[in-house]
Amino acid sequence: MQIFGGVEVARHQWLPGEKAFPLFKGHLVSVHLSGPVWSTTCLDDEVWEGRPIRGDVEVFPAGKRVERAIDGASEDINVLLDGGFLKRVAAETGANPDRLEVFDRFNARDPQIERLLLSFLPELETEGLGSELYAESLANALAVHLLREHSSLGDARLANARKSSREFREAGGLSERALKSATDYINDNLASELTLAEIAGVANLSPYHFARMFKQSTGMPPHRYLIGKRLERAKGLLARTELSISGVAQACGFSHQGHLARHFRNVLGTTPGEFR
Repeated sequence: MQIFGGVEVARHQWLPGEKAFPLFKGHLVSVHLSGPVWSTTCLDDEVWEGRPIRGDVEVFPAGKRVERAIDGASEDINVLLDGGFLKRVAAETGANPDRLEVFDRFNARDPQIERLLLSFLPELETEGLGSELYAESLANALAVHLLREHSSLGDARLANARKSSREFREAGGLSERALKSATDYINDNLASELTLAEIAGVANLSPYHFARMFKQSTGMPPHRYLIGKRLERAKGLLARTELSISGVAQACGFSHQGHLARHFRNVLGTTPGEFR
């Protein structure tokens, strides 16, 4: 990781598995550098699933809680923009920094952000002549682009959409019928590779709204509910059957025995073998 003016730049390699990130002290912009891997990303109460490809862009606003699970090795370049730095750039453009809201992005295409972040790579690796000055100019260009294309200061349409989304979320959770349909579908298909879109379809909602309303109704996002139900079934199979641990993992929808063991340790503080 290197620091250039108001930004921190780092190239990261991630191993398969799950990771919870500390609250970001700034706005994180990321570009995917590797081939497609299946990713489930939770940003506060939003859940996004997909298979990002090289060049896909993600934006995580400051102060958000991020958790991610990936099924393969992954690599990306990340730029963390200090909130104060972004507000200073906003003020310099003549905008009101007090009205600034950065919007999140998942697996989006943005050639300008991709070009800017890839331009940081040589500065990380070589530290050539004028490296810091060049990196700071890239940081300023990135900040202006973020303000124009991914914030409330540059896109009134997106700001209005976010306001409508908040109002929709405040209206309440799922109806009793929709909640029962969704939870019954999850319980009946624990061994399957369920997706958020698939479950949301049962409740006749978009994945975006379903995730929020499901959490309002149950107190947890859909992916945590699904993991909890899979662990409940695994406990029953371990206690009452002679299935191997790998067989239990498969029967409960975990991708492999290590996946089951990791969730067992995280939630129950023990391993499947010790539990049995």
